[in-house]
Amino acid sequence: MFFFYHKLLVVSFFLYTFVPMKRVLLTFFMAIVMTTMVSGEILDSLVMNRVFNFQRNYTQDVNGFSTNVYMKYIYQTERRNFTLWAIPSMYTIAEGERAFVSEQYSRFNFRTVGDYDNIQQVYNTTIPRQRHTMPILMAYVTPNLYGTTIYGDHVLSPFCRENHIYYHYSSVPLSNNQIRIYFCPKIVPNTQLVQGKATVDRITGRIEQVEMEGEYDMIHFQTLTMQGEEGSRALLPKYCITDIAFKFAGNHITSHFEAVFDCPITLADTVDVTGNYSLMDSIRPMSLSQQELDIFEDFIRKNTPEVEEDSIEEEEVDSLSITATLVGKKKLDEEGDNQEETTNPHHNYLKESWDFIEESLFHSLRHRTKKSDIRLSSLIDPQYISYSRSKGLSYKMKLYASYHFTDKSWAEFRPRMGYNFKLKEIYFDAPLYFTYNADLDAGIDATFGKDNRIGNSSVLDEIKKEQGDDINLEGLDLDLFDDYYWNVSHHIRPNKWIYIRSGFVIHERRALNPQAMTHYGKHSKYLSLAPSITLQLNPWKNAPFFTINYERGFKLKSNYVRYERIEADASFKYRMRRTEQINTRIGGGLYTDKKNNYFLDFANFRANNLPDGWDDDWSGDFQLLSSRLYNESSYYIRGHLSYEAPLLGAFLTPAIGRYVERERTYLSTLSIDHTRQYSEIGYGFSCRFFSMGIFASFLNSDYQDMGCKFTFELFRRW
Repeated sequence: MFFFYHKLLVVSFFLYTFVPMKRVLLTFFMAIVMTTMVSGEILDSLVMNRVFNFQRNYTQDVNGFSTNVYMKYIYQTERRNFTLWAIPSMYTIAEGERAFVSEQYSRFNFRTVGDYDNIQQVYNTTIPRQRHTMPILMAYVTPNLYGTTIYGDHVLSPFCRENHIYYHYSSVPLSNNQIRIYFCPKIVPNTQLVQGKATVDRITGRIEQVEMEGEYDMIHFQTLTMQGEEGSRALLPKYCITDIAFKFAGNHITSHFEAVFDCPITLADTVDVTGNYSLMDSIRPMSLSQQELDIFEDFIRKNTPEVEEDSIEEEEVDSLSITATLVGKKKLDEEGDNQEETTNPHHNYLKESWDFIEESLFHSLRHRTKKSDIRLSSLIDPQYISYSRSKGLSYKMKLYASYHFTDKSWAEFRPRMGYNFKLKEIYFDAPLYFTYNADLDAGIDATFGKDNRIGNSSVLDEIKKEQGDDINLEGLDLDLFDDYYWNVSHHIRPNKWIYIRSGFVIHERRALNPQAMTHYGKHSKYLSLAPSITLQLNPWKNAPFFTINYERGFKLKSNYVRYERIEADASFKYRMRRTEQINTRIGGGLYTDKKNNYFLDFANFRANNLPDGWDDDWSGDFQLLSSRLYNESSYYIRGHLSYEAPLLGAFLTPAIGRYVERERTYLSTLSIDHTRQYSEIGYGFSCRFFSMGIFASFLNSDYQDMGCKFTFELFRRW
């Protein structure tokens, strides 16, 4: 474009010099051209380049930066119905009052703009039992304007060079070396894109203020943020206002959210106080609105009738006395063992019991102390339901418990349980991890679980050989066994690029029809005891991840299975621009010695019955492969390739395209005994409601089957 204007000026100068009659018209035309050059595309490009380069040229890393943050937010329930009980954290406002106010004073410790610890120190709310609701709103406090994504791993920032292909920009000059930049999606609106305007320093490209609007995960947000002025603070807001609108199944909730950074009062790290309104008055850096005051006054009056109305007036308390009071309150709480809330001294045991049932049914439960943490997934939660054509409908639950002995040693318990309705199988695993040296990633793990049923038609062949070919074994399920396993191992990472795990594995295979197995002279249980060693290599930060696994089973009794197996695996995630990613995985395994081929059970080549959603097994597993084929070959060679992007093509689809968040294409191939080359191709996408993939399978180039996989994503991030 610059060369076009340059040539145009040369031609104009020639005409101006040699054709006097055109001088007036050419002067007017040149003025228009110069105005276009100043305020049009060239100026837009120049200023946007300064914005794109600002973080690199003028700021420093925020890692290690800390700041005091005050937040207040008001919730308004415009409409609600019984379905509000089933939304995570929303049951707290599903009945009773329609307006709630919360205040929080916290310490933010940053690793990156979007990765920080929010250490809550003082918290007041009119929500029953001093609970939190919609914790997902915390993500909207610190927009990462210069990053690839604004909030965590989603919503592409218009101020990142990688994303400019998705946005259209225009500008208007302002005074004092400022310029206003308008941005909006270039093609169609999408849940990963925003629109709005920004005030930018024309000289440096520093964003001073942004107003933007978007919608993600059923939350429509309008944000006004004013950024800091220099250093790390220029990457963070100093003041942020966000208006939220949430609509689902006839429910309509709105919220007004304000956050102030760099508050002057610093509290002790041990401070953790809830429900002390006078103390919050002392450290609050801004006034409450009249509506917020009215809600607080009404809440206090209803819950503590004896408290006079002037009890919420501000008190003059210096920072030292505040800290002392808060620390004293903390000690009293610890000594009191779950001290009763002062605002509700009387227990309603019936209501508390019903509250517990509600939380257990629809919401994950969590109990956290200084050293321990316990979490249980809800009993009714759509995100733990999945469906595929080959495996049918499945459901799972998870529990997490941890206890920290020191900063470098802790114990974790992570049991999972699932049920497949089509196969009528229960799966579970209960791993217990003990880390005794976090610096070396050293610890001891113990796992007990039940995996997918295993078997092989070889057992039928043996019985027919012994009893005669004319024997009828149909419908006896003699080739199927339930697989229970125990795994105990020690792991250590002596340096950054090598990881060693050693231990032993015990399998107990129980026949589905033990009476028939005994009748035909076979064992109803087969066991294996095998020392195991795994070596994992990651030579450098962005290198492929290599794994080598070796097991050898010992023959102890007649029903013990002797075997020797070796497997190798390599996986690599290549992260590209705009959160695009290529996932690759290649591996193989071989049984070098086996007493019989009843049970050919690989460590890396198996059906995953307890997947964790979109980013778990979808890009490193086969979706249409029969579960029997995992256990019928003495070797395997497999490869997987997938490409993932936030906006690949489905976002152009009318009506539903705007809600597509991620898209992925798949290619997988497999070579095993007794079959031709097996391959799968597929396409999948993820949105706020669900993830879905469509797959087709082939033997060599011959089409075999088509199927789909479906998992709920509803409220997964909540």
